[in-house]
Amino acid sequence: MKKTKKQLVVRAFTPIAKPLNASIQKNSTMLLLGEIPYINGEKTFNTKVYYIKGLRGMLRHAAMSLAQDCGIEVCHTSEKTELKDGTKLIPNGFHPLGACDTPCILRRIFGSFREESRISVYADPITSISHKEYNTDVAVQRVHILSENRIALSYEGIPIQDFRESYFSGYFTFSIDVTLLTKEEIKFLMESLLYIETLGGGKNAGYGQVKLLDFDLLKIEVIKTVKRNNGIYKVNEEIEAESIEFDEIEDWRTILDALDA
Repeated sequence: MKKTKKQLVVRAFTPIAKPLNASIQKNSTMLLLGEIPYINGEKTFNTKVYYIKGLRGMLRHAAMSLAQDCGIEVCHTSEKTELKDGTKLIPNGFHPLGACDTPCILRRIFGSFREESRISVYADPITSISHKEYNTDVAVQRVHILSENRIALSYEGIPIQDFRESYFSGYFTFSIDVTLLTKEEIKFLMESLLYIETLGGGKNAGYGQVKLLDFDLLKIEVIKTVKRNNGIYKVNEEIEAESIEFDEIEDWRTILDALDA
């Protein structure tokens, strides 16, 4: 089997972020996937691995910021225009999610409640390994993971409401599958990366600041074959990647104007 795809591979850094599994009391921890073994020297250890939640939402909000700066009206995250008390939910420069007759560029990329997204965002799980030298069969990203017990409410020094929060700090990489996108949509997404600023909760307290370091657009070819080995069929996978070069990233605006005309 041979399959070809396009991926944006993004490398970033955060001094401290908390991509939460949930934000309710006593459940404000990152999504634990389980434990995996790793080898240091001749000894085997176990480490917990976690899922980085919120990457796709982070990317979508960055794309919304780019569209707003360019004066392009795109879908917001809500289908409703206002609450029962009259509070408006849709800022200027946006329309309700899925309300555009001709799908806007944001809807074409990210979809809506009734339409599937044409991209997928993936990151290898993160883990905190104390040893400098280690080997593992599982693809992971080594960061620093920390947690604290916090008190939301106390009475005469006795905690009434307490909960645990988890954070991570370090370099991390994520990839965006853009195989189904057109060239101008890929360029729009590439420029959107410049608007990435925060990930996860606690922004008012200074958590979640993200610094984008670099990214690359790759053409990836995956070849899978099956061979019988020691009485079983073994799957072999070969991966080849090459960079795709685009000139004038910002010309997606001119192309978009021509398509809409």
